[in-house]
Amino acid sequence: MIGRFAPAYLMSAFYAIAFFVNGVMTPFFPVLLQVKGLSGEQIAFVLATPQVMRMFTMPVVSGLSDRAGDRRHVMAGVIGLTLGFALLFGIAKGDVTVMAVGAVLLVLSYCVGPLADAFAMIMDRHGLGEYGKMRLWGSVSFILGNVVGGYAMDHSGSMAVYLLVLFGFAIAMVSTVAIPPPPPAAAQSSAAALTVLRKPAFLAVLLGHAVNQAGHAALYSFGTILWRANGFSDFTIGIFWAIGVIAEIILFALAGRMFRVVSPLKLMAGGATIGCLRWLLFSLDLPLLPTLVLQVMHAGSFALAHIGLMRFLREVVPTERAASAQGTFVIFNGLAMALGTALAGRLVPALGSDVYVVMSIFPILGLIILTAAGGGARRLPAHDATITVTAGGEAAARG
Repeated sequence: MIGRFAPAYLMSAFYAIAFFVNGVMTPFFPVLLQVKGLSGEQIAFVLATPQVMRMFTMPVVSGLSDRAGDRRHVMAGVIGLTLGFALLFGIAKGDVTVMAVGAVLLVLSYCVGPLADAFAMIMDRHGLGEYGKMRLWGSVSFILGNVVGGYAMDHSGSMAVYLLVLFGFAIAMVSTVAIPPPPPAAAQSSAAALTVLRKPAFLAVLLGHAVNQAGHAALYSFGTILWRANGFSDFTIGIFWAIGVIAEIILFALAGRMFRVVSPLKLMAGGATIGCLRWLLFSLDLPLLPTLVLQVMHAGSFALAHIGLMRFLREVVPTERAASAQGTFVIFNGLAMALGTALAGRLVPALGSDVYVVMSIFPILGLIILTAAGGGARRLPAHDATITVTAGGEAAARG
């Protein structure tokens, strides 16, 4: 039994190690930029530019991964470059240099998650592990990064957080050896199957999901800064981030059992509905306990929609294009998130927390797009016919 599930344990270990630095970066990298002397609009530019840059970089990286003899080498190279730019960030001086290095650092770091998801979904397809149960360990590690980062900022300042970032990327690069080797190559899919990434219905689903997720832009970019302005300590802010991810972890752990009969599009639509409510309530500047409740809603606005997208990709994308499908999603998500981040950067100085009202428009638009795409998406060919989900939630091959 242990031997059969060893690949899942190894992939879980990689998620756990690699996502620690994400837990430090997401809430506190904007603060590091602020310490470097950047203004609110400059910080928004640094955070938004990588979303656009990924239009060009992610197809290259995902294409290399799909064509590489060993996808793990591509992952190691990406994380190694990220560590290099993290070191450059520490010595960068001047607004333009800090903005350039910070943007490249982010665009490289953003490649890691989609590549890891491609690994995990291929394993899921071959019955070597369940995506949600592997991915949740990344979320556990993200929480640890939130809490440790908040404690470091409170007690030792921004330099301690920066050192945590360096440490996180260093151990992530080493941890690529934990990624399981790819399963034996399957029979080549037909040319028609490989064209699914260009189907309008497929692209519309990715667009709808991306627009929905763009509602998170203000929280991801300015949540820590806005919470600070409302009087919350850095340690409390770290707890806020952690609570959101704890809720995400629980949903990932239960997803196989709870949602196996729910269609991917319905899961994404549910996430959009919860997201709209969440952002409207965030605009009220609520005290501690209600804010914790709103962070629990992250399980809906992010995790529920993300699980829906991953299942959609597993169902309609052949294994040979797993990383390319992730790359296409990243392009759509990057464009939408760049728009949301740039908009938040312009509005936060004037509106403060009222910017979340504007963010609520994104999940509404996403829901409209997903609804319009539904008919065509249901007619896309399925490519996970060899995979079934047992009552225990584990994927298993049917001969």
